[in-house]
Amino acid sequence: MSNSNMNITDWLNYELYPQLFDYIDVALPEFNFTRYNRGWRSNKKLDGSAPKKPRIDKTVVTDKAPFCLLEQGGEAITIINYVMRRDHIEFIDAVKKLADIVGLKLPDNKNYNEEGYQKRRDKEALLEALNSYFVYLLNESSKGGKDRDKVLKYLTESRGYSLEDIKAMELGYVPNNERIIAEYTKRGYTKELIEEALGLDRDSRIGKTHKLSIAYRAGGVIKGFKFRAVEESINPKYLNSSGLDKIGAFFNIKGLKGDKDLIIVEGELDCLIATVKGIDNVVALGGSSLSPQQIEDAVKRGAKKFTICLDTEANKEAETIKKINTMIDIILKLGYNQIYVATLPLLALEGKVDPDSFIKDYGVKELIKIITNAPPYYEYWVKNIIDKYVKKGILSPKDKENMLEEIVSTGSNIIDPLQRDMYINKAITYRSLLELGITKESLQGAVERLRYNKDKEAQDKEVKKLLSEAIDKQAKGDTAGALELMESKVKELKLIDKKATFKDLYKLTSEEDIREHYKKAPDSLKSGFIINQMELLLPAGALTGIAGATGHGKTDFLINTALNTVELYPDKTFYFFTYEMSQEAILMRFLNTYLKMDLDAVSNIRALKNYYKTGDTKYIIKEAREGLVKKSREFFKDIIETGRLRVKGINFNSQELNTALYDIAKNVNNIGGFYIDYLQLLKLSKEGYRNYSRQEELKTICQDLHTTAKDIQLPIVLGAQFNREVTTPLKLHATNIGEAGDIERVLDTLIGIWYTNKPYGEKLVGKDEALIKEKIKDKKDKLYTVILKSRETSSDVEELLNYNAKQGLITNNTVNKF
Repeated sequence: MSNSNMNITDWLNYELYPQLFDYIDVALPEFNFTRYNRGWRSNKKLDGSAPKKPRIDKTVVTDKAPFCLLEQGGEAITIINYVMRRDHIEFIDAVKKLADIVGLKLPDNKNYNEEGYQKRRDKEALLEALNSYFVYLLNESSKGGKDRDKVLKYLTESRGYSLEDIKAMELGYVPNNERIIAEYTKRGYTKELIEEALGLDRDSRIGKTHKLSIAYRAGGVIKGFKFRAVEESINPKYLNSSGLDKIGAFFNIKGLKGDKDLIIVEGELDCLIATVKGIDNVVALGGSSLSPQQIEDAVKRGAKKFTICLDTEANKEAETIKKINTMIDIILKLGYNQIYVATLPLLALEGKVDPDSFIKDYGVKELIKIITNAPPYYEYWVKNIIDKYVKKGILSPKDKENMLEEIVSTGSNIIDPLQRDMYINKAITYRSLLELGITKESLQGAVERLRYNKDKEAQDKEVKKLLSEAIDKQAKGDTAGALELMESKVKELKLIDKKATFKDLYKLTSEEDIREHYKKAPDSLKSGFIINQMELLLPAGALTGIAGATGHGKTDFLINTALNTVELYPDKTFYFFTYEMSQEAILMRFLNTYLKMDLDAVSNIRALKNYYKTGDTKYIIKEAREGLVKKSREFFKDIIETGRLRVKGINFNSQELNTALYDIAKNVNNIGGFYIDYLQLLKLSKEGYRNYSRQEELKTICQDLHTTAKDIQLPIVLGAQFNREVTTPLKLHATNIGEAGDIERVLDTLIGIWYTNKPYGEKLVGKDEALIKEKIKDKKDKLYTVILKSRETSSDVEELLNYNAKQGLITNNTVNKF
């Protein structure tokens, strides 16, 4: 929900107060607030005076109640009400004044019931004051009364809490009703408001049999109290204060924003002790079940992941699994799928273990370990299915079929395709499935088919419903309404089986997400070439273009780069696709470069063809014959026949090529990258592109290849041809790629090359002649190489590489290590 649409009450809770918390000292300078681990504290009372008994935390604003100024042992008041009182201004003016401090704009929807708002805030302030009072009575032995010691004994001996734990958990002692009313009518509250806030008028057991108070905090606000009896003979154990809302938000969820990996437990005391012991973002259901409102509220406050950690109880495993699965289902239906399940070990055959008792028996570090290693929900699902059948012992044929059917059906309920894959990967690790001869591929196929069928069924159902509603409108004479209804719904219906595809568009990205991405992202590949003392890299997940005019060595540059990467990365596989010549002809070019020797006085390629045609070395110069036989065998044995380099002559259209790249990346292990020679020979399929100009066609081809590179996260290196305007090295510009329009915008890296033995296509004079001499220096057998574009390194840097055109060999000026 955007700020403009948010009502002012939600805006205060989710935007203003969380952001204002960091500026309390600026908003309320009269208190001279200082920070401490829980928030802000001042040595002054709310009226600005110093207390009789000095204390540094007389007035506080805590992260538990970021909306409230709390005078310890005294008044509690909302920050807005305090500013209204201090500055003698109206509610909306006080809100604006505080919003200006943090640079927030008020929502457009300012409609609110001021009387209802103030009444609710007054009640919340009263509850804060009452909680402070109850905590004070439990922690001050001289103030609590005769039953106070019973409550304290229960907490310290039965629950194992220290006095510091009890205070930090905000547990309190509830005196009799008369004492509460006498104390708070003296502070200006009416008897009716006090009785209504606690439910004293409704249940006389509060403060009589139920004397332990637990402040029910949710989102930084005390919604009410849970009161507990400490004698085992009294039932029920818990009573709630009047009108306690346990559905709208999790118990103990913080009112401040920030990334939250929530740990959901059952009991309030479990939640509080885990928090006190240092586990962040532990919340409790507050009731017997999870509500969608709790999840949505948590997400608004920054929740990203949910770890379910319920009690484990002997002989109730099935009920617990059902409860956990219901919770998972609720969270998934709301569109959130980062869900984990932590299971507490039940070490005794009978009994029950919850986070509270687990911490008492084994320590908080062991609980943290269980939560940290909690498996994702889909692994929890598959484990429960397998365990259910394994417990039966030897399985009958029907049991085996039922187990397999349940695994497939459950997997098909997982919307996210990546999580479905991980579910399947986990399932096939179980021996029970392996013994059935089930492979990953067969299981994945069965799950995907069922998932597709479910999506189509849902789509069919919604289409029938839409048509029925439209026909009904048309029958009533509202044809325009029927058309409008269909138009408004048809896009949504098309998306039913595509929800998983677009799901990540709504995901927020954190710094940790970026860190994880770059940890897992493949590194750029070294090309083996140094340009101006800088390693020329081939970026993964992107396109690199090698552009030259006809006859200037672009194919040789691609071949040399491919051979360099094969040598530098011996554990990887590289593909080289050629559109320009046959597979056999391009292999001769590769072999020629690999040999690094002169074979013939005129043409190495001609000599190699004769050698492979006749099997005779008589066409090879005498000094090279022995080396040719040895090195050619080495080339085919070590590089080609091992599959490290796979050279293919193809005539695929661009759509077929992209499909092939996806297929290879998926099915061939440890792919290093792809080389394609060359761009201008690629074509789109005729279907749907008949009216495209050649420039539009090449732009689309390059954009599709760019998408493929990103998806498969591998380098794709393209040869490209400059147009006829490139008549000198001075005209090696990105915009001069032949026929391709603005295609250079899609390339991540673009390298321009010029063979210095080639004549210029125009006469050079003046500055151009001087500049060429400076760059080329009248040198022959060189390849002038310039980085025309790079998103990661410097551009417009240049180098003269050594180029032996006869051998097709390009090397660095320094000794080539490759």
